[in-house]
Amino acid sequence: NTHRSSQQCGQKPKFIDPEGTCHQYCSRGCASTAPGPNPVACVLHGCRATGKSAFANFCSKEHGRQGVQLGQVQACDSCHELPRASGGFCMACDHKFPGTRLNELAVDGTDFKDLRTQFLSEWNCPGGSRPKVEKVYQVVVPWDLRVRHEFYRLLLHPTKEIRVFHSALCICDLGTKNAILCEWKSCGICRAVKSCFHEFAFGKKFNDGRFGRGIYSYRNPTLADMYAASATTTPYRVMVACDATVGSSFEQVPAEESLFLPIADAIVPAYNNIIMYTL
Repeated sequence: NTHRSSQQCGQKPKFIDPEGTCHQYCSRGCASTAPGPNPVACVLHGCRATGKSAFANFCSKEHGRQGVQLGQVQACDSCHELPRASGGFCMACDHKFPGTRLNELAVDGTDFKDLRTQFLSEWNCPGGSRPKVEKVYQVVVPWDLRVRHEFYRLLLHPTKEIRVFHSALCICDLGTKNAILCEWKSCGICRAVKSCFHEFAFGKKFNDGRFGRGIYSYRNPTLADMYAASATTTPYRVMVACDATVGSSFEQVPAEESLFLPIADAIVPAYNNIIMYTL
């Protein structure tokens, strides 16, 4: 019967794993030829099933647990049993902790070094001083907003992503104490990050600019730095690095111009990064 056959080839039966889960394809090869995003194989060695994002690219919760036990992946910081899927947490624990979270990246880690390299390579200020990246906070946004972003990407498919930089007035002492976003309504950085760009300082829902109301950012962080005013209590200037989603036919914006996005869902990737730097 067709309902028992692979969704792609329509000939061989769907693969059923030892746990009894029926998958949509007969094999990894069949899944790889399916339209849309290329499926990822289950991370557990020897498993033929297709991995699922809900289980950190394992095919099931049990295989995710086995992957942790075998040392293939790191365990969740909360339950210590399932694999990390979102900022140190597994998907189940991620749902238990609503709201935007910050994780400080280790200065000797690959993620920190990669972002610092990109930030400095994009910094284009002839004759000006180069910044020094002091700290980087990984921003983990709530799962429901990540879903909204993924839905936006599907509506806009095919898409491409552009790395952009956004800054605003930061009135708190972010970066000098704990990795915590403040509650001040006038703090442009914390309001934008906590709301995933659905709200800005003083409750504004948009930035205002020459293209109208929306979100403005820059490919060149030097231009975003013009808006990176900080409180006198912190030695850092603050900027948010984002991946903006645009249509595949979108023409590249010159580095000296701002990138305009009409809605917040276009700039809510799974992870943003807050860069703390000095000049």
